[in-house]
Amino acid sequence: MKYIDIHTHPFKEYYDNPHNVVKEWYKENMELMFVNGTSKSDCLELLELCKKEKYLYPIIGIHPTECSGKSDGEFLESIITKDVIGIGEIGLDYHYDNSPSKETQKESFKAQLDVALKHNIVAVLHIRDALEDAFEIITLPKYKNLKMIFHSFSGDIEYAKKCLKYANLYFSFSGVVTFKNAKSLQEALQVISIDRIFCETDTPYLAPTPMRGKPNISPYVEHIYKYIANAKNIKEEELVKQIRDNVKKVFGV
Repeated sequence: MKYIDIHTHPFKEYYDNPHNVVKEWYKENMELMFVNGTSKSDCLELLELCKKEKYLYPIIGIHPTECSGKSDGEFLESIITKDVIGIGEIGLDYHYDNSPSKETQKESFKAQLDVALKHNIVAVLHIRDALEDAFEIITLPKYKNLKMIFHSFSGDIEYAKKCLKYANLYFSFSGVVTFKNAKSLQEALQVISIDRIFCETDTPYLAPTPMRGKPNISPYVEHIYKYIANAKNIKEEELVKQIRDNVKKVFGV
């Protein structure tokens, strides 16, 4: 079976030769990989990498811990190409004390959402310890037709139910959902129908059970598909097909 990983970071920061690495991953069990940016430098790097293989797709964005404010939107406009299928990973991250201020993060987030809106492409959201502030922004009327995906969704069942009322919001599950201590996330999974779900690795982070403790790789997305299919009591093939359909509907790929 072939799988889609909608969120991976095969960058020179982690690998001597990212191109060779993704070719190996592809041969293993991959259909498509979406390479997500976090900084100006890796956005430029991934645009070049994704030109090399038909199964790689670029998503560009400035991570909230790397953000500068409104100028982040201008930067994305200066590098965006017709091949870019999404803006991300963008959002709010209040976890670290030394991150940009909340106001700077919100400015950057809105500016980058506006780029996604202008180009009619998906926004891929990184939200950490900031779910309520993020909800206020993503539910603004101007964004009601902008498709958005929570990368490595971390909300509980109540937050999921709140978001499910908005037809433009989708949920991507990383290896975290397979962890024994992720009970509240596993409960949230149960109320989200598979036509609103994606799977991702966030490589090289968050390796799923049973690979926990190892550096993550895109082929490990298989374990997340298997976990979700089992949790939903459906055949893995059904989930693979549904997520393939979701990718077509949401990303147009």
